[in-house]
Amino acid sequence: MNRQLDSQACFVCGKNNPSGLQLDFFEEEKTVITRFISTALHQGWPGFVHGGIIATILDETLGRVGFLIDAWTMTGRFEVRYRQPAPIDQEITFTASMVRDRGRALEVEGFAQLPDGTIVAEATGLYMRVSPELRATLSEQIAEGY
Repeated sequence: MNRQLDSQACFVCGKNNPSGLQLDFFEEEKTVITRFISTALHQGWPGFVHGGIIATILDETLGRVGFLIDAWTMTGRFEVRYRQPAPIDQEITFTASMVRDRGRALEVEGFAQLPDGTIVAEATGLYMRVSPELRATLSEQIAEGY
C-alpha cells in the first residue's frame, strides 16, 4: 500500500492539527483506504460514533480517490446513507473507489465497515477537479506546512 499526501493542518489527515483526527490514507490497487478507532471524544449517542465524524471521514476518503489518477478535487456533491450505528472504540475501515471519470468531475463511492464486515455507512459523491491555478496554490501551501 502506498501512503497518500497529507496537508498538515487538515482536520482529517493533518499531523500538525491537535484537534484533528490525524488519519493516514493509503492507495491499494484502485481504492483509497483509511482506518479509524474512535474514542468517547467522537461520540454522538452514548456508546456510538457521531454521524458527522463518519460523514467527514467518508468525504475525505472519497475526495482522495482523485489522487489515484493525479487529479486534485473538491467536493461538489456528497451523500451518505447510514446503515448501522458505529460503536466507539472499534476500528472502522473506510474505503473508496471511482465509479466514473466525467472529465471535470469524478463520480466516487465508498463505505465504512466494522471488523466483522458490518457496513455502517455508504456514500456517493461528485468531486470536481480544481483548476491548475488552484492546484498550484494548494501545492505551495502544503509544501509550506499547511
